[in-house]
Amino acid sequence: MAKTILIGSPWKFSELWNQALQTLPERPLQKRDYIYASELNLSFIDRYLKMHAIKMSNPPNARSLRKFSAGHVFEWIVGLVLTMVGLLKQQQLKGEVQLPGLLRVSGRLDFIAGGAIDWEKAKAEIKRIQDLFSVSVGDMPPIIFHAIQHILSSMEKEFKNNPLKEVVLECKSVSSFMSEKIEKTKEPMPHHVLQCGHYLLANKLDEASLVYVCKDDLISHQFQIFNDKNLLKAYRADIKQMTDYYNASNHSNPLKTLPPKEPTILFEEGTWRFTKNFKVEYSSYLEMLYGFESPEDFRLRYQSTVASWNRVFKRIVRGDNITAANKIIIAEVEKVLPLDKYVQLAKKDGAFQKPEENEEE
Repeated sequence: MAKTILIGSPWKFSELWNQALQTLPERPLQKRDYIYASELNLSFIDRYLKMHAIKMSNPPNARSLRKFSAGHVFEWIVGLVLTMVGLLKQQQLKGEVQLPGLLRVSGRLDFIAGGAIDWEKAKAEIKRIQDLFSVSVGDMPPIIFHAIQHILSSMEKEFKNNPLKEVVLECKSVSSFMSEKIEKTKEPMPHHVLQCGHYLLANKLDEASLVYVCKDDLISHQFQIFNDKNLLKAYRADIKQMTDYYNASNHSNPLKTLPPKEPTILFEEGTWRFTKNFKVEYSSYLEMLYGFESPEDFRLRYQSTVASWNRVFKRIVRGDNITAANKIIIAEVEKVLPLDKYVQLAKKDGAFQKPEENEEE
């Protein structure tokens, strides 16, 4: 029997895919005297260095670039759903805020969504898009149209004759680890809150929906962010601090006037645990400022420290016997963080009273 001869050059889709994601053009650093909305509540020293266009010692690696791309994909899906059900009003709308005496803040929101829905038009649009995909690039995954039709049907039942409030809708994709943290604490990430706050102030709206989508299991969490006095106070305080650091800088040699570095370990109220500071771990200047070549090196240095601190902290809160070795760790913690304050807060909250909360780190 004649041997089958395959004609053509061998190729790998994975290589083409990875190369495509890793060759996306990056925004070059340029000196600027304004703040990006996405930087709010992040590391002051990193922001300072980027504003002065100091070359990053740890620019985004291939994995980081793929994460950014995944975020854009999820944002596109949300935009598609909003469009097809007739809720999308605007997207990627640029907005700037200039508080008196402070640096300007600039950013682009994901979506403004809401308003009155033409139910029949929305149903026709869903059918049109479904037909378009079926004859062009193949059927869209059933889950997409199921979600769209379910959302539209549910909204029609609940809001048949009522227009929906127009709000900023900001979509963030997160890992399982962050999704579980959000679920446990019932709190959004502070930098996302201020980012939403900027979009509210810039567009004179009073409410934003901050939506998290887990990249691993697609569960979604949502928080309402309101344009109130507390938000404005936190927003102003962050910009004021960044403005002070920027105005105090030596513009001819900004490395001479650096803001303080971030602490390497933090304590999280609500989860009642010590944790590595992600502002350090994922710093664009990790090696330059903290001496670690990569986030992996930083994790290896501090993961055992954090684990031992958390074990001892649980023992203290539960009222367990404290050993001599525990006392050494307690002394380590007290050098950098107010341990007794956190112990009292955790006890008041009833932390570590359930068996699942007492698993080893």
